[in-house]
Amino acid sequence: MLMAGSSGATWWLTTRASQSQIPPSMRTSSQFRRFVSTYELIRRQSIWKNSPQQLLLGATNGMVNTLHDQFSDYLTGGQTANLNAMLDPTYVGIGIEVSFKASLVIQAVFPGTPAAKAGLKAGQQIVAINGHATHGMAPQAAMDLLHGRAGSQVTLTIRHGTGTRRFTLTRRTIAFPTVSSTMLPGGIAYLDISEFGQDTGSQVQAAWHQLLAHHPRGLVLDLRGKPGGELTQALRVADLWVPKGPVVTLKYKNQKRDETLDSTGPGTRLPIVVLVNGNTASAAEILSAAIQERQGGELVGTKTYGKGIVQEVIPLSGGASLKLTVARYYTPDGDYIEHKGLTPNVLVKEPAAIAPSDVPSQDPQLRAAIRVLEQRIAKDSGSR
Repeated sequence: MLMAGSSGATWWLTTRASQSQIPPSMRTSSQFRRFVSTYELIRRQSIWKNSPQQLLLGATNGMVNTLHDQFSDYLTGGQTANLNAMLDPTYVGIGIEVSFKASLVIQAVFPGTPAAKAGLKAGQQIVAINGHATHGMAPQAAMDLLHGRAGSQVTLTIRHGTGTRRFTLTRRTIAFPTVSSTMLPGGIAYLDISEFGQDTGSQVQAAWHQLLAHHPRGLVLDLRGKPGGELTQALRVADLWVPKGPVVTLKYKNQKRDETLDSTGPGTRLPIVVLVNGNTASAAEILSAAIQERQGGELVGTKTYGKGIVQEVIPLSGGASLKLTVARYYTPDGDYIEHKGLTPNVLVKEPAAIAPSDVPSQDPQLRAAIRVLEQRIAKDSGSR
């Protein structure tokens, strides 16, 4: 609509096109007229190379950036495809999970992947990807650089002591299991969810039924370092452990859209301890809160991330999309945890240089979770 760049564009946009294509709030807006005039001046007079597509993309990104919301993004067709691939049971990459706090840090390295074979470890800081410094880089931009075509290469610069070390890895298709489980000594079931992807609900159901065949006395659910994912999958998981009833309430700008999402049950009477930390976020926090508030499970670890808002990916023309924060979520007890997080029942700090694991002898937080669970098992047995 703005691509003609003619001197009459402002008149056309604010008169003939206004009836069906320009929102009423913009038809008489002096700011909108300034926007059109700026576009025309750049196209006619700037000595720097530009295109209508470039200018309109910049304007679109600028609108989103005014929200000052790190979770809202305009995504091009390629970025939308990458986002969908992240939630797919398979993806093309190098086999790492990263966290986006003050710096870009490897959260987990998946076995048998290019990253594992190269010797990358959880806890290492990525200071550059293909020569691009990661300090201040947007999460989506980092993921775009990490992902790519199967057979292509990516070079990571890793903080190593007082210096750095470079690793060049070849991307490949990687099966992305989001669930792992095992039985620990003493009849303790252990289940880890790495992310709530498109198939996580089914994976958890299969793993849980396998664990139940061993007649566990209780469950340790590990949600440390879990960045969230699809809310629908968190609800499917909640069905297994949370009694029938509310799991989360979503509140939108339009109050008519507000809804409470329920567990369909059956839930479980087995005692549950959930391991959490500062990178337990979003869907992982929703599940943790529902288990804590409605199932009676206890949280062990450190305070969670505190992400109490929900995004929708809204399709746009040309394969693009808008990832937009559209709702706040509230726990079953009505708690809004944005920037606040969930407080553990038992605070156990994370020791430096020790990655979370399913080996109690190597993981003080897991040992603490098992102690809490055994106390709960003993208490429940004594009350019968």
